[in-house]
Parts: sequence; structure tokens; C-alpha cells
Amino acid sequence: MTRLWVNGIAIRMDLVEGVPGQFVWDPRTHAVVYVANHWRVDVAWWRWRVWRDYWKLVTGTGLLVVVYQDLSLGDWYLQRLYD
Repeated sequence: MTRLWVNGIAIRMDLVEGVPGQFVWDPRTHAVVYVANHWRVDVAWWRWRVWRDYWKLVTGTGLLVVVYQDLSLGDWYLQRLYD
């Protein structure tokens, strides 16, 4: 089962050389062991801009997640959890 939070759940992300290294959620720390994918979305700049960097990550705790950084604000969010 996959869980999706359309607006995301706020998380604290620690970067290592510009790449996600670990994040805190629920209230555990999850170390990133593999970056499966990375992509950028920049749409609707003429209305309500969505400007985000998305990352699909595998963690040391066995999670496969999609997180994103809102590039307008710098905040990080967990959007999808694959079970």
C-alpha cells in the first residue's frame, strides 16, 4: 500500500554535499542510503508557482519515500511512502 500526502508532511532534512543525507519524521531519524531518482518541477509561474525539487529515496530503515523541497521557501516535505 502506498500513502500519499498531497500537500506533504513537513520534515527536517539534513543535506550532505547538496544531496539528502537524513531526515527526521515520526519522530525517528532516517538515514538515506540510496537516491533512486531526482527531478525538478517548475510550473504555473504566472499564477501560483510550484517550484520544487523531488527526490525518491531509500532509507536505512527500509523506507522508500518521495520527498520534496519547496524551492520558494526552502522547506522540506514528505509526500509519498511506499510500503
